[in-house]
Amino acid sequence: MSDIYTKLGDDGSTGLLFGGRVSKGDPLIDALGTLDEAVAALGLARASSTDPALSVIILEVQRGLFVAAADLAANPHARDHLVPGISTVTSSMVSRIEAIIDARVAEHPLQPVFVVPGANLASAALEMGRTIVRRAERRLVICQQAGQVSGPQVLQYLNRVSDLLYVLARWAVGGADEPISHSGSVNS
Repeated sequence: MSDIYTKLGDDGSTGLLFGGRVSKGDPLIDALGTLDEAVAALGLARASSTDPALSVIILEVQRGLFVAAADLAANPHARDHLVPGISTVTSSMVSRIEAIIDARVAEHPLQPVFVVPGANLASAALEMGRTIVRRAERRLVICQQAGQVSGPQVLQYLNRVSDLLYVLARWAVGGADEPISHSGSVNS
């Protein structure tokens, strides 16, 4: 048997971090899958970026999303095994994202317009990542309301990450965004 497949999930279940199994249809597993999609979209953004500084930040966000996923995937009875910043989201991770946002916006203030994604591949992939993180956030709210979320910082972290991805998409464009007027009609 290969190390790639275990056959344990053939019954529609998946393993939790530090033991236990749940249905692959569980809303929390859906949120985790959505985070996985976001990490992949950000991989596309990083691979298509021509700016090394932007690529470093994207990689940091990808790694942070892995931490968020570990936090969510942990067996709720084994949270004492989690390590801050490695397998559980911390307030300093949230503060770090806020600091990056503040620095980027101070350097390049955002225009007060809606933007059509697609000026270049990196910015479009960042926008895709942003929308996927927002979907994960919505799914996580449902899990939180059902009492499934133990980590208090994950939702706040995802909210900041989606804001950061918006800012990074503007950075990736470098001023070539195609704006839409405030009314929602395309400027000519």
